Amino acid sequence: MSGLLKIAMRVVLPVSTIVILMLFLGGAFRKGRIDGLERVQAESREKQSEYSTYTVQATSIPAVSEAAGTIQPEFKTTVSARSTANIVEIAVQAGQEVRPGDLLVKLDDRDLRTRLVQARESLRRAEAVQDLAQSEYDRDKGLFEKSVIPRSEFDQTDARLRTAAADVDRLKEAIREAEVALSYAEIRCPYPAVIIDKLAEVGDVAAPGRPLLTMYEQGRLWAEAAVREEDMPLLHLRGRYAVRIDAQNRRFAAELKQIVPSADPASRTVLARFSLPRDSGLFPGLFARVLLPRAPEKSILVPAAALSRSGQLELVEVVENGRLSRRTVQTGRRLGDKVEVLSGLVAGEVVALRNSAGGPR
Repeated sequence: MSGLLKIAMRVVLPVSTIVILMLFLGGAFRKGRIDGLERVQAESREKQSEYSTYTVQATSIPAVSEAAGTIQPEFKTTVSARSTANIVEIAVQAGQEVRPGDLLVKLDDRDLRTRLVQARESLRRAEAVQDLAQSEYDRDKGLFEKSVIPRSEFDQTDARLRTAAADVDRLKEAIREAEVALSYAEIRCPYPAVIIDKLAEVGDVAAPGRPLLTMYEQGRLWAEAAVREEDMPLLHLRGRYAVRIDAQNRRFAAELKQIVPSADPASRTVLARFSLPRDSGLFPGLFARVLLPRAPEKSILVPAAALSRSGQLELVEVVENGRLSRRTVQTGRRLGDKVEVLSGLVAGEVVALRNSAGGPR
């Protein structure tokens, strides 16, 4: 019996010593110390107290399709000369606003003026010949009526008068033609416009068909957008659509004016033109987005306060079984104080919102 007691003492005593030592090191014998489980639970409760919660719901929101486009002038003009001559003056610069009648380009008109002077001198000679022919006609008519001269001689006098009158009419037309040609030496603006670019310089030779300037009618702009084939049912002539200018962070209401009845086989798009307000303050070449309303769609929206960022990742804190777990999500549009979540959350889940005292890191 004493042998069994000795054996038990040799086994129990070392084991008891080890257990007591472990409890001591773990702080079991220290006053005011809580165990590890209670500490974790307390930290979890403290962390959760920093948040309010939001139950994720599928919300019906307006949907739009975007069509990329460019601001273009409704009326664009390429200015060229009607005759061949040297340029002696270009009165405008790129970006300048011009009014109807303003001088744009002046050409060397010395040859044209010389032709006009010659035509006027020729007219004066022809009028003198006509006066003489008229005088002879009046004289011979009286003699013919008195049978003093034969009919053939009177006919010759009448023919000379008619020829002289025709020469006068021809030279008057030549003078008008010379005056018109001289007017082409000064190229003037036909409508309120803005100069886009200057394509020639003083001293260059202007010729018919050679561009000198490009300009567009002031205030007459539209957005030309390439609309996908599948979005064509969203287009309605004279309908109003929103046009967004990203560079200026502005939005305009535009009326659909034209739909080009031909699709681009490479991009599978159709060109549509949307008229912009006259006082838009835009200029050609700006990038534009045309927003085409679609039927509303269901989307997952969460408050922006539920999101945090870690590097390139967007995160939310999801409440699961009373505890918070971090989850990566993919976001889309921002609508007011809410953000669209494309993936990572489903309706019915509960997310934590950051309070002023703290939030997800």
